[in-house]
Amino acid sequence: MGTWSRNRLSGIEAVRKIVETETQAKRITEEAKSKAQELLERAAVEAQDVRHAAISHAEQQKAQILKDTREKAEADAGNSDMETDSLLQNYKKMFEERREVAVKKAVDLIVGG
Repeated sequence: MGTWSRNRLSGIEAVRKIVETETQAKRITEEAKSKAQELLERAAVEAQDVRHAAISHAEQQKAQILKDTREKAEADAGNSDMETDSLLQNYKKMFEERREVAVKKAVDLIVGG
C-alpha cells in the first residue's frame, strides 16, 4: 500500500473517530439534559412537599393558639364571674348588716319613743 492509501485510511479512520466522538458527546449531552430535568422535577416535588408540610404545621400551630386563647379567655371569664359573685356576696352581706342595724334603730325609736 502506498502512502496515499495509508493516509486515506488514516483520514477515514479520523473521520470515523470524529463521528463516534460527536455521537458520544451528543449522547452524553442528552443524558445530562435528561438527568438535569429529572433533578428539576424532583426538586419541584420536594419543594412542594416542604411547602405543604410548612403550611400544615402552621395550621396546626394556629389551631393550638386559638384553642389555648379560647381556654384562657374562658378561664379568665370564669375567674371574673367568681370575683363578681364574691363582690355581690359582700355587698349583700353589707346590705343585710346595715338593714339589721337600721331595723334595730327603727324598732328602738318606735319602742323607746
